[in-house]
Amino acid sequence: MLVNGIDNDWKVTVHKSNPVYPFIVVDNWYNPGEEKAVWKELDFLCASPRGNIDRAENTIVARDGRTGEARGRSYRWYINQFYTDQNLSPILNTQYKQRSKEFHSLLYDFAPYNRSFQSTNADSSLVSYYENKDYYKPHHDTFSFTCLIWMVREPRKFTGGDFILNEPDIEIKLKNNRMVLFPCSYLHEVTPINFTEKVPEEMGWGRFTLTHFYYAVPRGNNEWDKEVNENK
Repeated sequence: MLVNGIDNDWKVTVHKSNPVYPFIVVDNWYNPGEEKAVWKELDFLCASPRGNIDRAENTIVARDGRTGEARGRSYRWYINQFYTDQNLSPILNTQYKQRSKEFHSLLYDFAPYNRSFQSTNADSSLVSYYENKDYYKPHHDTFSFTCLIWMVREPRKFTGGDFILNEPDIEIKLKNNRMVLFPCSYLHEVTPINFTEKVPEEMGWGRFTLTHFYYAVPRGNNEWDKEVNENK
């Protein structure tokens, strides 16, 4: 599939077995050049000592409404804050895919509410990294759409780390370069990571999730509007 002049070998699966909770999975989300660049950025993020990296349970994360306990454990980078020029980030720069006509057409037909994705004009991104005993219990997000891209090195040094959409009770296996998109209101979780050998001293052998949240703000002169209009 040719998207904005860059060849992508997308493998698209539309899940509609539960018509109340349809969602879409795309394998080979990044083309080989993009995937290589994203891995380099992830390695750069992991170069800092573990103690200097935010932990989800110490930052903004879904919490139990009764106890206030954090529902998730993982390392986190709020990468929008890292760059004065976000085009320097392969992770952020490749969001052209979500803004493309081709991707919008995939969403338009399989569920009526997904048509509203075309109305989103703002986003927020973060990178999560799960190591031994990390997880994310069932929770929902607070924007409009959640886009998850998973990155994992093979052969794996751990078990677990799979993804579950709770209400339709569907498990989606962790796979490198796999993207999942669904409305933020869906409850979802990440099963615990368990390393099968000693945790490597070098970070990067666990499970990465690249998360892009999409939502709508009043229309204005922003880069999202420019790109979407150019792709119409």
